[in-house]
Amino acid sequence: MQGLRETQASPAPALRPWRLYLGLLAPSLIVVCTVALLAITSVKVLAAVRAYVSGESLWSKARHEAVQHLLDYAHTRDPLRYAHYENILVVPLGDRQARLEMERKHPDMARIRSGFIQGGNHPDDIDGMVALFRNLGDQPLFRDALAAWVEGDALIDRLRDTARTLRMQIQRGDPPTAITPTVMALRDINDQLTDAEKRFSASLAEAARVTESLLVGAIVLSALLLSVISIGVMRRLLSRQAAHHQALQAANERWQLAAAAAEVGLFEIDIERDLIHMDGRASALYGLGSEGATLPRPQVRQMIDAQYRDTLRQGLSDAVAHGVGLKQRHLTHGADGIPRLLETTGQMDRAGRDHGQRMVGVVRDVTAEQAQADLAAQRDAAEQVASAQRAFLSRLSHELRTPLNAILGFAQLLHLDTGRTLSAPQAQQVQWILTAGQQLLALVEDVLDLTKVEAGEVRMHLQPVPVGPAMGASLALLDGVATRHQVSFINRLPAEALHVQADPQRLQQVFMNLLSNGCKYNRPGGHVTIDARQEGAQVVIEIADDGIGLSREDAAQLFQPFKRVASTPHAIEGTGLGLYIVKQLVERMGGQVAVDGQPGQGARFTLRLPTADTSGPVLAPTMG
Repeated sequence: MQGLRETQASPAPALRPWRLYLGLLAPSLIVVCTVALLAITSVKVLAAVRAYVSGESLWSKARHEAVQHLLDYAHTRDPLRYAHYENILVVPLGDRQARLEMERKHPDMARIRSGFIQGGNHPDDIDGMVALFRNLGDQPLFRDALAAWVEGDALIDRLRDTARTLRMQIQRGDPPTAITPTVMALRDINDQLTDAEKRFSASLAEAARVTESLLVGAIVLSALLLSVISIGVMRRLLSRQAAHHQALQAANERWQLAAAAAEVGLFEIDIERDLIHMDGRASALYGLGSEGATLPRPQVRQMIDAQYRDTLRQGLSDAVAHGVGLKQRHLTHGADGIPRLLETTGQMDRAGRDHGQRMVGVVRDVTAEQAQADLAAQRDAAEQVASAQRAFLSRLSHELRTPLNAILGFAQLLHLDTGRTLSAPQAQQVQWILTAGQQLLALVEDVLDLTKVEAGEVRMHLQPVPVGPAMGASLALLDGVATRHQVSFINRLPAEALHVQADPQRLQQVFMNLLSNGCKYNRPGGHVTIDARQEGAQVVIEIADDGIGLSREDAAQLFQPFKRVASTPHAIEGTGLGLYIVKQLVERMGGQVAVDGQPGQGARFTLRLPTADTSGPVLAPTMG
């Protein structure tokens, strides 16, 4: 690469090669060998402990099966059960043979090996098990485990004696009442064996933990001690290489800067000769190819957009004059014609000031980063606009309700005033006022709900709610709506209670919205059918009607605000907000809602809500 030359330090006297290598490598080799030896020792000890734990598991399993066969033998008097007992008992007997042999002053390894193999232990683990027993078996760490093992073997002898007694009783044909004491003795021995096994496992586990801690501590202590010695020796030897420190420091600073950012290029500015040296990455950012380049600074300045040149030049002047760091962004028009927004970070090379003034630094492409920042700013602005719109709609809805309630009140007074008889056209006009006012009031209420949901102001109190009572309360409140539209409800909820994790008030709001839709978009004499079932961790609730239906295109847009089915008759009241609010509420309760249907064949809304844990109190919704 052209440029980016390393500072050459004056040569210093060097040690003889073999002494230097020996002085540098000997402490490291001692550390490595010592730590490796301790690590191997710890691995072997822990492997032996693991082997004993595994053997204890086999011992325990064999003991349990042997006792179970004896109990079965006492019950069935089947000689085959006794034979199974004797076959299984070879496992603890083999382990005892190995233990007794290891306790001898001059043990027979062949006998130990055959005993452990008979006990089900892996042949590769036996040497480690023997070494652990012989070297540490009488130490306090393993003394309790050994005592539990000895006790277990003694209990096995008692078990065998009791088993022989049982066999003699059965062979004599003793009645069950005579055998019962022997069976009780077997159970008592079994309980004692279980206790001994637990003590053996607990003691061995504790010993393993203490051993592990001691070995790890020894390894760490040895490593630290030897590392300190090694560092002292290395510092003494490396002090004679101090003449090379300046060049190493300069190189280290450059590479630290390069590593501080992702995909950065390195540059070096020779202030006195007014040259800029670039590595391959920096050169590519300026559209000069992937090879390094050395260019006059005025040529590079021409690639920078005019509006950034003065600022960048002033930053470089301040860095040279005051030693401050340089960090600026500028737009470049590279030799390849691609505009890029680059960020330059640099500082004066203090280590190499004897060789002239130089700035070293890194450059990186921040075009995408800036674009993301701009996009985030636009998103924040859009969210602020949306928030302002929600606040405006909320205030507007509150302001509309006051005069609207007055209009509806006066219209109701005119409609109910028996002192004055309205003509038929006047009565019809008053009814139009009432109908239009109620529709407008419903729109205001829906807009208020919409703004609360979107602003996150709807508080959810999630708790177990029974589906049946919640649905029943909703059906009772909508009885008048069903009668007005000549629709009947078919409640096919299952007999078993289904509970969902939901907010009771909002769940009832969802039910009433979907049920009222089923009435409004139905046909005279139609039905609204309610089904529910359990599916894994969810409760699925389906509300279906046999009304006008909807197309696949309508279904895809149905849960958007102010969207209504294209084929909806204009006479059907509605704001186009109800289903959008339903979707928001259901999702806030951790569920999903979907719709499917076909034109002229009705629609089916499917709710999926999380199943509730009914171990605590369950709130049953009430009407209203």
